[in-house]
Amino acid sequence: MLTRSSSPSALDVGQLVKEEWFTLFEAVSALEIMDPKMDSGYLAPGESLLDEYDVTTPLSSKEVIGIMDQLLCYEMAWQMGSPMSQTLFTSLYLDRLLWPEPKSLDDAHFSRLAAADGGNPYLHLILRAYCLALIKCCHFVHERIAFEQTCYEEEDFVTQLYSCELLPRIATADLQGLLQTALTWVEEHFEGSKMTHEALIARLSFRMAFLSALESDGNAIATGAATRWTECASFLNAIQATTDAGQAVPAAFSVKIQRKLASTVPPRPIVKITFDRALAHVRRLCQDGSDMVRVFDFQGSNNLMTFLWTFQSRSPQPSVYIRSLLQSSLLTQSKVSEAKSTQELLYDDLAETVLPGDILLDRNYCDVEMPGDPRFEISERMGQFVAKAQQPYLDIVRCICQNRARIRRTLCHAVQIWDDLQLELEPLDKSLQTLTQEQPIVDPEISAEPIFSFPLSSWAYHHKLRLYEWIIQLGFELDIYQADELAGMYWQLQYVARIRTNHLERIRGFVTRKLTRSSASVAHANKDAYTKALSYIGILMLDASAKQHFANGLSCLYTTLNRHQMVQSPPRPYSNDTLRYELRMKPFLHLSLPELLPYEQFQREVSQLHIPIDLALKDMQTPRLMQEGLQMIQNARRDLEVMTKMDSRTTRSVLCHEEWRGGVRDTLRACIGASIAGLEISRILHGERDASENAEDEKGGKGGKEGASTSQERRTRKEKERKKEKTRQVRVEPSRAYHRWWLVPKLENTTTNTKTNTNANTSAASATTTTTTTS
Repeated sequence: MLTRSSSPSALDVGQLVKEEWFTLFEAVSALEIMDPKMDSGYLAPGESLLDEYDVTTPLSSKEVIGIMDQLLCYEMAWQMGSPMSQTLFTSLYLDRLLWPEPKSLDDAHFSRLAAADGGNPYLHLILRAYCLALIKCCHFVHERIAFEQTCYEEEDFVTQLYSCELLPRIATADLQGLLQTALTWVEEHFEGSKMTHEALIARLSFRMAFLSALESDGNAIATGAATRWTECASFLNAIQATTDAGQAVPAAFSVKIQRKLASTVPPRPIVKITFDRALAHVRRLCQDGSDMVRVFDFQGSNNLMTFLWTFQSRSPQPSVYIRSLLQSSLLTQSKVSEAKSTQELLYDDLAETVLPGDILLDRNYCDVEMPGDPRFEISERMGQFVAKAQQPYLDIVRCICQNRARIRRTLCHAVQIWDDLQLELEPLDKSLQTLTQEQPIVDPEISAEPIFSFPLSSWAYHHKLRLYEWIIQLGFELDIYQADELAGMYWQLQYVARIRTNHLERIRGFVTRKLTRSSASVAHANKDAYTKALSYIGILMLDASAKQHFANGLSCLYTTLNRHQMVQSPPRPYSNDTLRYELRMKPFLHLSLPELLPYEQFQREVSQLHIPIDLALKDMQTPRLMQEGLQMIQNARRDLEVMTKMDSRTTRSVLCHEEWRGGVRDTLRACIGASIAGLEISRILHGERDASENAEDEKGGKGGKEGASTSQERRTRKEKERKKEKTRQVRVEPSRAYHRWWLVPKLENTTTNTKTNTNANTSAASATTTTTTTS
């Protein structure tokens, strides 16, 4: 037995003496006691444990409108990621409706004693109907997000309900009837002002439409229900116009309710957002919900992928509810919709790239049951392909429906899965070569071995390269890379885009060769399939070419800035270039193809030391590196201009052509801004002055003794100005870029009191070259 005097000497290092009942929970609780920031039961002098606000007190129509508007703000704050305990569960009216849990609509009253008494109609009819419908709306949102596990709670949404039920047993039809009763009473018996009357009608009507829209599941949406979201949006203007009709009731909301929700959680302040922000979120929610329904009218897998990327690239991104609804609707029962199975999507993708009009995609082969028949063997091999490829393919659809940071994180895992898939499909390609009796290309100038098409693994390789590009580009959007890393990451992007361009040229070569070698009858029968495939390969090559040229141009631009120390590097006491390169390329370290360059070779390619920076051409004062970069940007601009003129069928953007073309135009504006920034950088590096300064120098050279200036003095002055200009620093702002994947630098003069900003994005929009502000 240990005594007070012997216990220290009897214990070894690391041992602890404690009672069995004294757990870590008790130890932490002891620290919380009487701390107002940690103790949820702490009461200030004169403070009561419970709120003294009486929810049965009669309300005026203006107070009801004010409470409705505040509840809408808290509802949207909850959908934007805040917990229930800091938003809706701070409402005393909702607390009385939910506790104790009502078993039926008749039990859901602000006071069980007043259930039989109509009382004040504004309170017991209008506000009660609105609150019950709001709770049911939250039930549908919570059920969609939490139970189907389509999002990550720690990133997007808080599903904790603190053991409360959101009226799951009460039918939506009963709540719609209650709302309709309230609307009828307002229309027939309300005697207030016209604005108050319109405010009540608009809010009750919106809640009815919103409840109807949220009630719909994925199958109901697939059959066409965009009008429900459009109807919701139609009431928002009236709600905003009658904002002043309400009167706030702050006493109706209290943080003290948190004490009975979770006693172990420290008290947290109420999350408050403005009413305008809440309405803006509702507008986006309704617009995104209406646009999302179009996904079920897609024509082909590539149209689907284009819509998903375009839809999820909106700024701000669609809400977590819309993304969860889209994901669950698309992936229900391994079908992207009721009309297309996963196998059909894969076959559509193959038909538009590597296998147009090919017998491998003949669905009639599935009916052949004779094992010795080549058609049976082909059907078996293609079945193996579908079994291997369907999950990685659906994972891309699932990944795109996440938030932007989660998309990139998931793609980092997916690119390795597609690399493994590519290797697994190569044996299938070899077995299909024998079954289809494919004739290889024999060209000693290209290879001593016969060249086969390997359609399935080539298809997987193309998708892997696209994932590779998306990972890098999302890094620019998420502001992962520092300014001094942009040259290297844009070089890596153009490196992958160049490989994809070459790979698409190989695919197009095999498709064209197959078409020319087909018989006249076969070629005529599959003419549409070949035309469709070649057009899609063409737009893919154009996209890869524009991406390659633009990324190469920006890499040259940032390399020039790095050479002249115009990019400020942050202090990195615990890092070096090699470790940072390994960190940035970590998702691609284990890929079989394309091979990742060693850091030394990567650094040589990025720095481009073979191009002298200070050697000016005779016909223009532009360094060779900058001239090469500007030429690449010009090439990208030509490719993008061609893309903006293509129709929706060619670009596979039938469902979102205008929005897709808007993204291409944003990239085109970024090209223009990069060209202007490149010319400005060249001017700074060579000390060129504007026309007024040149005119002043000429005047001084031709004037009298006071204005006279020798050529040596002018050269000295220009040299000083050149050195002063070179002290400018670069600032990159992804949030202000025309396109978040293409970051154009902004130059700042850090040596004088006059601050000159060259915002290339603003310049591109206003067709000017510089923007000057004086500080």
